[in-house]
Amino acid sequence: MFQIIFKSMLSTSVRDKVTLFYSLAFPLLLMIGLGYYFNEQYQQLQIVAGVTAISTIFWGMQGIAFQVHVQRNRGVYKLLKLTPMPLASFIVIMVLARTFIGVLINIIVWLVGIFTFSIDLTSLTVVNTFLLLIVGSLCFTSIGFVISNLARNEAQISMFSNLIQLPMIFMSETFYSLKNAPEWVVFIGKMLPFEHYVKALRGVMLGENSVLLAGLGIPIIYLVFALLISILTFKWESNQEGSRQERGKVES
Repeated sequence: MFQIIFKSMLSTSVRDKVTLFYSLAFPLLLMIGLGYYFNEQYQQLQIVAGVTAISTIFWGMQGIAFQVHVQRNRGVYKLLKLTPMPLASFIVIMVLARTFIGVLINIIVWLVGIFTFSIDLTSLTVVNTFLLLIVGSLCFTSIGFVISNLARNEAQISMFSNLIQLPMIFMSETFYSLKNAPEWVVFIGKMLPFEHYVKALRGVMLGENSVLLAGLGIPIIYLVFALLISILTFKWESNQEGSRQERGKVES
């Protein structure tokens, strides 16, 4: 059962062309565009870290939210409900499958940036970055799973995703400094996992491994809470299916 669900998530993830564009093609184009105007080493490191982080959040949050929504509407989960597999295990498997591809995409984006800007790395930097990519992908994918449970349709998925993604990106120092930003913007940004994630990605490339703890710890906290909420709010059937059943009972 584990292999069936895992392979199913992998196959449908690969066919998700829209999310692949925003998590792979768009970050690469953004990296090339920004790299044309910024030549300093620190700015290039910031670009690589920021674009990689954006790739992570786009793939993790919107991708799985739409994927789970489509599978739920097709009645896939109604069949899985009949199996003895615990709900928690089922959700974890789906998150892991989506994360597996997400990490591969993030590595591609990151490596392209490294070779494009000729950035020198140590073996420790590579290991720390890989660890960050795994934890970050798990975190944002789990949040995306929550969105899929709360949203009633695709329009709400887009709305909820943007309401969460955009503040995370713009209230972080992904591509610019927040020194002159209002205190409340800085405070909220530090409360969100994306700020710590992108800082850690940039920090490990600079050899500042002190930021690694927060870059891993904060996303892990969000990951745990998101998984718990996903389990509590999970729906085996779509809202449309429930509405049809209710109308059928009234008519009968």
